[in-house]
Amino acid sequence: MPRPLGMHQLTAMDVTPFELIEIAGACGYSHVSLFTNAPVVPIAGQEGKFQFPTVTQPMLREALSRLDGLGLAVINAEFFLIRPDIDFESYRTGLAIARTMGAKNAVSHVFEPDPAHAVDLIGAFCDLAAQEGMTVALEFCQMTPGCKTIGQAAWFVDQVGRANLGFGICPMHLVRSGGSAADIAALDPTMLLYGQLNDGHGLHVAEAYFEEVHDRQLPGNGDFPLADILRALPASAPIEVKCPSDSRRKAGVSALDYARDAFERAQVLLASV
Repeated sequence: MPRPLGMHQLTAMDVTPFELIEIAGACGYSHVSLFTNAPVVPIAGQEGKFQFPTVTQPMLREALSRLDGLGLAVINAEFFLIRPDIDFESYRTGLAIARTMGAKNAVSHVFEPDPAHAVDLIGAFCDLAAQEGMTVALEFCQMTPGCKTIGQAAWFVDQVGRANLGFGICPMHLVRSGGSAADIAALDPTMLLYGQLNDGHGLHVAEAYFEEVHDRQLPGNGDFPLADILRALPASAPIEVKCPSDSRRKAGVSALDYARDAFERAQVLLASV
């Protein structure tokens, strides 16, 4: 049985969630990942870079109609930051929208630098997400002060001790934090909720790579060890193309053409492993 293959909204930030759903269906994707909560990202100097097409309550009925009409499911709902001053009540609406659309995971980034406090906050968010029947998916990243590496993500899963907590694997964040496919394979597979596909040039570690984050390469256009990463993931883990590209928009390539190219490349890669 083929892995579920999804298209993330970040792959086409210049289209609405409705348009993304239609594009994903036209290209053959089986899943999408959408934003249902879009807070300001607390990275100094980068706030304007993060403006997210978001499914809001008035849009929900239409989103459901389009998803159902195309037979698409939702992998992830983005994104619910773990911050020192967070009021989790503000996340209830986004979680409820995500649950109604059938999203499996609520994606979270840890911006609390104190590990002990972060453990408490993540636990509280897991309990809130559990009320909606959802799993919390941490995304480790060198640019988030609380969870920079795959090792830290695994540590949080152990320390928080909630059954509905795990994390996903983004190749760019894995490589730029010094991680490898071997690090994935060494983990308890129940921690690993999904994988993503994007590519890049060079295997160097970097603490800040803002421009690259917004201009990731399609699979095969870089030298990330994507096949090894896919082999290390559980066979049942869904995969999503998460490949924002400023260059694509500047070159005038349509979101549909880009999504179709990404789909075809992903299918070839998935077939090879």
